[in-house]
Amino acid sequence: MQSKITRRAVVKSGLLASAIVPALGLIGNTASAAADLPALDPKDSAAVALGFINDSAKVDAAANPTHTADQKCANCEQYQGKPSDARGGCVLFPGKSVPAAGWCKVWRKKA
Repeated sequence: MQSKITRRAVVKSGLLASAIVPALGLIGNTASAAADLPALDPKDSAAVALGFINDSAKVDAAANPTHTADQKCANCEQYQGKPSDARGGCVLFPGKSVPAAGWCKVWRKKA
């Protein structure tokens, strides 16, 4: 007994496969993905505009009165790494990694 494969079934399967294969590449270790990203240079124009600093403990309190000691990239909603990662991606700086201990003026508490 032969099963009949329709052109519609072939096209539908091809479209489904073309959607799933790239998605599988997105599922992975965020730490290794961040390791592949270059570190954000604090002198980068976007970093300067947002007051980015590599170490939250060194933020100028006079220039940033809303900053508190517990604010770090690791607990910011923009941070794409895990809180335990040393570095991670950031929504604000695409293609760059930021240190978990960093900070910028757009810091928002992760929900």
